[in-house]
Amino acid sequence: MDYLEIEGKIQLERFGIPINESILFEGDEIPANVPLPCVLKGQILSGKRGKHGAVRVVKTREELIEVKKIIEGITINDLPMEGVIACGFLPIKEEYYLGMTLDVTNAQMLLMFTPFGGMDIEELAATAPEKLLKFNVTSGFDKEAFIEACNMFDLKQIHLDQVVDIASKLVTAGFELDATTIEINPLALLEDDSIIAIDCKLAIDDNGMYRQGDYKVFPRTSEEFSHEELEAQSHDLTYVELNPNGDIGTMTGGAGIGMATMDTVKHYGGLCNNFLDLGGGVTSEKTYHAMKILLLNESTKYIFVNIFGGINNCADMAEGISRAYTELASNKPVVVKSRGFNQEQGWEIYDKLGFQQTKFGTTDEAVQLLLSLKGAQ
Repeated sequence: MDYLEIEGKIQLERFGIPINESILFEGDEIPANVPLPCVLKGQILSGKRGKHGAVRVVKTREELIEVKKIIEGITINDLPMEGVIACGFLPIKEEYYLGMTLDVTNAQMLLMFTPFGGMDIEELAATAPEKLLKFNVTSGFDKEAFIEACNMFDLKQIHLDQVVDIASKLVTAGFELDATTIEINPLALLEDDSIIAIDCKLAIDDNGMYRQGDYKVFPRTSEEFSHEELEAQSHDLTYVELNPNGDIGTMTGGAGIGMATMDTVKHYGGLCNNFLDLGGGVTSEKTYHAMKILLLNESTKYIFVNIFGGINNCADMAEGISRAYTELASNKPVVVKSRGFNQEQGWEIYDKLGFQQTKFGTTDEAVQLLLSLKGAQ
């Protein structure tokens, strides 16, 4: 579950991290307590707001009204603005970055800090990674190790003390919120030497949501489900829209193999349009509906099926896929990697349909086969 800036900052404040006040606009009404000059900030589940004109300084009420309407009409990555907030204009001397995120590769929670924060933090991480300190905080926050590492930046003691305090509180917040990401960028050093969070990116693990409250401030227009997502829900399938420019539809037998499939397709230069997981108790009927969803999606030009028959029957799954493909008289290229119980019977069904298969190979080989078909067309 992703949260907007104002929602994330409310959570930071809960854990004692100082933030700047955010005034929420509701409809067209302009609250009387909006300070001028101020910064208008679009609330959207996407980064790069500043570079898209969704963070603007305004000096007069007339300018505020005009710019607010402009920001409300901005979309980023095809996502709409959920709302607009106003924050007082601050005398910022420096911008730091402080964040905690889940490092899936190394199975650890990672705390990161640099005094070189701001809009170009991704570029800094790529071009000067030595300036971005990283700490494994899976077992908790090590204050001494953090201070020792930060000494390379020669921060004033008054500033270092505040950074250490906020970092400790951020780690506590990250774990208590079941966060996969909780970032402050920028963590602003003001002219009075105080340090506050003036932005926040927060994502909470969906599996931990039952332990959390409803932290949303804005209703989500971007959470409206697509036709495909609603159809998948009705058949106990997990379907998530991914890259709107992707042309590869995927069907996988499990979330783990699904994520690995997404990563493999991306690694070899492909773009997935969706993530579709069959889940448990897979039947012929379930794969029939899953295949129909993929075939009827106009953005999906190619289909990759990566399934395993343990307690599930590969032949039954193949029958459902075959029924949908035949019923819709589709000619979309399909590549299948199906392994497990009754795999030979399933392979025979796919052969009759003319599907390309990787019978004994790896997911890497199957993805490469799919992309070679794309290249040949």
